[in-house]
Amino acid sequence: MRLWPAAIVPAVVLPPLLLACDPLPQRLPRDPDGTARNASTSRWRGLSSSGAYSMVRQVTIGTNRFSFRETWFRGKASGRLITFGTGTYEPKTAINIYDYSQPAGIVVVRTRELEEGSITEDTVVATTLPIFRVGETITYTQVP
Repeated sequence: MRLWPAAIVPAVVLPPLLLACDPLPQRLPRDPDGTARNASTSRWRGLSSSGAYSMVRQVTIGTNRFSFRETWFRGKASGRLITFGTGTYEPKTAINIYDYSQPAGIVVVRTRELEEGSITEDTVVATTLPIFRVGETITYTQVP
């Protein structure tokens, strides 16, 4: 009986293991009809009025519903904070509700779309997370 050469096994085994570490579900084959741009499968860069900045990857899980992973940077000394959770957007009220699972909490924002939706501005209206403050604005720019 011949076993796989050691050089082949890592190439076969490691990629599935690496994918298992990602908290985001696989994206739907396409975003559902009527999904707002800020709830679509996409990548964004964020800049907060607090001076923090972030990188976001999100995937659509239903009409105007998405899962996200956002890495926040608050400066060289502070390091980074990785957050993830789900979001729900209500186009009629322009409200996004972010339900964070890491760290656990809820953030409610009013979203304003700028430049045909490729830039959005979130204003925090309520939060249970100390990393955000009511009135803080976060400007997100879609990354191609």
